[in-house]
Amino acid sequence: MDADAGEALFERYVTENGYKILDRHPDLGTQKRPDYLVLAAGVEVVVEVESFNLPSAASVGDVALLDMRPQLKNVRNKITAGAEQLKGIDGYPLAVVLANPKNAHLPLEGPMFEGALYGDPMITIDGDGETDMRFGRNGRLHVTELDGSVRGNHPHLSAVAVLRRSYSDEAHAAAMQASQSLGYENILATVREAHRRMAEMGEDATQAVCLDIYETVSRSAIPLPRDVFAGPHDTRWGEVAEGRYGQIERERPGRHSAASSIQQSATCEKAS
Repeated sequence: MDADAGEALFERYVTENGYKILDRHPDLGTQKRPDYLVLAAGVEVVVEVESFNLPSAASVGDVALLDMRPQLKNVRNKITAGAEQLKGIDGYPLAVVLANPKNAHLPLEGPMFEGALYGDPMITIDGDGETDMRFGRNGRLHVTELDGSVRGNHPHLSAVAVLRRSYSDEAHAAAMQASQSLGYENILATVREAHRRMAEMGEDATQAVCLDIYETVSRSAIPLPRDVFAGPHDTRWGEVAEGRYGQIERERPGRHSAASSIQQSATCEKAS
């Protein structure tokens, strides 16, 4: 896999969704040159693609919980590197896109990825047994708390996105059947193994390249409009209520993807 595999995958995403690359490594008035200036849904967006060069994921067997702390650090370091490339650029929505072309086992889905952005997930249980998940230390993005205090970094970022493949129904069914035949007792291990098998199929299993967009909550960043990077297999995450962050639902055709197929496992893989 060459060093530009992540960028090649992003360029495929742009083409498949009818967007346009206006410039590669544009001069936007800073010493550093970001990867792309993209025109999407009539909006010009500056994008920096950061690719992981970690080994491909291997089967982890019938294991329910995995220590994600080292991999959370890897994700956060990539977010920081991308943010630095976009620092100082004015007048555009700014997005860091994370690519995982070698299918390394990384927390790039749902609540665990939110933890990489906003802090290690912390689950509390009140006296009535109600659970609540909040984010604590080590987050990478700028947050203004309800009490007015500020933490985190990179207030200029509009969004962080994860580039992924959306798999065909046939590939998803075959991978799940093969994974279930191994007899794992834990459903999380079964789903992870199915995900690994789909990724190994590569182009044979891929029906589209997609983005999971995670909006930042910085009030100083230029927002990324919700009709930008909104392809039929894309997902969107952001504030769903004051102080609450989650998936923003919209009508879409059925799909099977890495994000949808292992979201349940992500909620159970503790950061600490």
